Amino acid sequence: MPIFPPTKFVLDGQEYEFIRPERVGPVEDVKSWEMGNYPKVHARVPLKPGGTVWVYAHATHWNRTQIHVQWYDDEKDSLSAWLPKEDVRPVTNSDWDIDAYNRCPEWLRVVQWGAKFEHRLPGFLPL
Repeated sequence: MPIFPPTKFVLDGQEYEFIRPERVGPVEDVKSWEMGNYPKVHARVPLKPGGTVWVYAHATHWNRTQIHVQWYDDEKDSLSAWLPKEDVRPVTNSDWDIDAYNRCPEWLRVVQWGAKFEHRLPGFLPL
C-alpha cells in the first residue's frame, strides 16, 4: 500500500489542503541547489477548493519550467510541491526573519529572538 505525502497543512492557525503539482518533464532535466544553501523563497501554492496561499519555503530543485519548494507548517510538518517558476519568487533574509518572528508564539519570542536581536526586531525593524 503506497504512502502518500501530506497535502493538508496549518498556517497561521488556518487549515489548507493543497493540490500537489508533480514534476513535468524528464528527470534528467532536474537540477539541485547545494544542500544547506537552498534559496529562501515565497511560493504560491494552489489549493484544492480553488485559490492559492503564499508560503515561505526553501527552493531545493528546478527544471526548465518548475521549482520544487519545501516548507514547514505550524505543526512542523514538512510539505513540498513542484510549482511553476512564475509562482516562486526569492525573498531577503529580512523578509524571512519577519515571517519567522510573526509565526513564533508570543511567549516564545523572548527565548527564540532575544539573544539574536537584543537591540532590534527581526528584519532590521526598529524597536
